[in-house]
Amino acid sequence: MKPGPLLGLLALLTLLAGCSRPLAEEQIRQTLQAMATALGEGNARAFMAPVAEDFAADTRQLDRRAARLLLFREMRAHQRIRVRLIDIEVDQATEDRASARFHAVLTGGTGLIPDEGGWYQVNTGWRRDGSDWELINASWKRVAGR
Repeated sequence: MKPGPLLGLLALLTLLAGCSRPLAEEQIRQTLQAMATALGEGNARAFMAPVAEDFAADTRQLDRRAARLLLFREMRAHQRIRVRLIDIEVDQATEDRASARFHAVLTGGTGLIPDEGGWYQVNTGWRRDGSDWELINASWKRVAGR
C-alpha cells in the first residue's frame, strides 16, 4: 500500500474518532454546566435530573429528597440564583466511576445585584448509567463569602 492512501485512512479514522461520543471527562463537565444553567434558570427538575436516586451529600447528610427540598428552599428565598463553576477537574477511576472537583461561586438575590454569595470548594462522585453519568455523592465547604 502506498503511503498516501494509508495516511488518508489514518486521517479519516482520526476524524471519525473525534466525532464519537464525548469522553467521560467531557460528559461530566457538560452535565455540571447543564446543572449550573438549570439552577440559573430556576429549573429544579433539570438540575435534579442527573442526581442519582441513591445520592448522598456528606456535608449536610442529605439524601436525594433532602437535597431537592434544600434546592426548593433556596429557589424560594432567592428570585435569582447564579452559579459559576471554576477549575473543574475530572478523574475517571474506572470505566463507570469518576470524581470531579471544582470551585463554585454562588450568588442569590431578588434583583440584579445579589444579596448574598459564597465561594465553595466542591467534590463530587459520579457513576455511569448507560451512556449518561449520575451524580452519586457530593461534599462542599465554603471558602469565602457569607
